[in-house]
Amino acid sequence: MSLIEAVARPLVVLGFDYGLRRIGVAVGQMITGTATPLATLEQHAGKVDWDGIQAQVNAWNPDAFVVGLPGGPPDAARELKTAIGGFRRALAARFERPTHTIDEAYTSVEAYHHIKTNRQNARAPRRVNAGRMNKGAIDKVAAAILLEAWMADARSRQRP
Repeated sequence: MSLIEAVARPLVVLGFDYGLRRIGVAVGQMITGTATPLATLEQHAGKVDWDGIQAQVNAWNPDAFVVGLPGGPPDAARELKTAIGGFRRALAARFERPTHTIDEAYTSVEAYHHIKTNRQNARAPRRVNAGRMNKGAIDKVAAAILLEAWMADARSRQRP
């Protein structure tokens, strides 16, 4: 990327909240440090929806990717951590962009409360509870939350 391109276009990053059934996707801009939930991609029989990811890459032309990693001890969520590692490596190789990680601990819980609060503030007619809330909505909001956390951390490291 040339200096003119870097100044003319903010650094765009796609964030992924990877799960064994669904992948939440969000887009963020480093200049504002904000992220927007985009989509939730379904995985069928453990197969990543690479066409769906390609569509997001084509639409946003990101400069980098951020993938959430579950926190906790190394043995916790071993299957998920292994799958995320494979996804992260495949993402970097397929799209030839830097791929970063961040601890995603509690992002789904935070996303649930964010959605619930927004619905209550909008006086949504339906009752909000975990059993009825669209899990896909939680996944893409969780992707936005982890992406904003990563951008805040990256921006703080750039300051002198």
